[in-house]
Amino acid sequence: MVGLLMNKRKNLYNLFIDYMLGFLIVFTILSYTENLVGSSILKFIPGFIIILSTIGKIDFNAYKWVGWLFLIVGVMPLILIILGVYNYDTGQSIAYIFLFSYYLVLIICLAEFYSNKLVSFITIWQVSITLVLAGLFVIYRGISLNLSYLLSLTISNQRYGQYLLVQRYGMGFRNVNTLAMVSMLLIFCSVFNLIKSRLKALSIIDIAASIIFILNAESRTPFIVMFVLLICYLISRVKNNARRIFVENLVFIFEVIIAICFTFIFVNDSQSSFYNAIDEISSYRLSFGTSAFILLKNIGNIFLGLGPLNSSYITKTVFGNTLTLDNSIEYYVFTLGLLGFALVYIYLFYLFFIVNKSGSKFGFITTTFYFVYSFFENTIFLPISTISLLCLTIIFITVRNYEENGTAKINYNSHYYL
Repeated sequence: MVGLLMNKRKNLYNLFIDYMLGFLIVFTILSYTENLVGSSILKFIPGFIIILSTIGKIDFNAYKWVGWLFLIVGVMPLILIILGVYNYDTGQSIAYIFLFSYYLVLIICLAEFYSNKLVSFITIWQVSITLVLAGLFVIYRGISLNLSYLLSLTISNQRYGQYLLVQRYGMGFRNVNTLAMVSMLLIFCSVFNLIKSRLKALSIIDIAASIIFILNAESRTPFIVMFVLLICYLISRVKNNARRIFVENLVFIFEVIIAICFTFIFVNDSQSSFYNAIDEISSYRLSFGTSAFILLKNIGNIFLGLGPLNSSYITKTVFGNTLTLDNSIEYYVFTLGLLGFALVYIYLFYLFFIVNKSGSKFGFITTTFYFVYSFFENTIFLPISTISLLCLTIIFITVRNYEENGTAKINYNSHYYL
């Protein structure tokens, strides 16, 4: 009898955290929309509830490796603020550090709770995103089904003028690229459940609807990401483990080389044909980064940057809506300087290395998804980023399980209520 009561209590606790995660996802996505006032504040409530409900059960010794990230993005900038090195709106910088700290603790709590409940975690994401997009679709409508025409618009990529005003369909999102990003997350989760033979009908509908939403947003990024993920999935299907791990490590090395080369290109203000080609493929994100770096050079702090600031604040206040840093490398070079950027990416690639070392196929696919998307949207370790919330939790779960048990094996068949 006592055992049954304890199991019932445990199930209710699990169910409670699952629903809090669902609310966190819903309010986080809604905070990117135009008219739902209050969602920016509401998204913190389920996050704090999750932290308060789970933090007492966490052995933080198992997460010592996270301390380096907090030192780089939290402690070091705070010291530079105190020393007066960062003096551009220090209030915003301090607020960002607190937000980052909250976000990091939340990721740890989610990673610990869902360390053996990955199916539950992914399913909650899928259902939550489905509910949000379905609701926005009903409210805003206006979706076009002329897919061939939308595809031609997406490929032509004619979207930038003097300011960042873009006439594309956003289904209520302030930035149309957010619709594409959220839809891509839904595809990511739906394909996972489809491969696991769960929620088959819903997953197929979600994938089809998401592709239509992406085409309406005229965003090329998700299609590039889908192509890369398809290659990664094929790599993960290689039966010979030694060959598979070898190819995965080649992909990891390629990612490091790409990050270094991209940084070298945009900080050198090149006007070569290669530069222009990369700039066009990236929807002019490369030239935006170059312009930001020129500003940083004029300020005279290319090694330490301007200080940790929110991306939207940088776009609106620092650049006056004339350019934006939708690339994580450019963002960290501008905010933390070349030194801070180098430390952040060394840590990022350390996580990727551990994930590859663990042999986790899904971890490998997730790190690649996270890395590729960061070239088109600022996502790496970004507080309250939907992509970071999903991908970093999966990455932390993989690293945590490997560091503790010497394996990344996860019980995929654990509970899922939604």
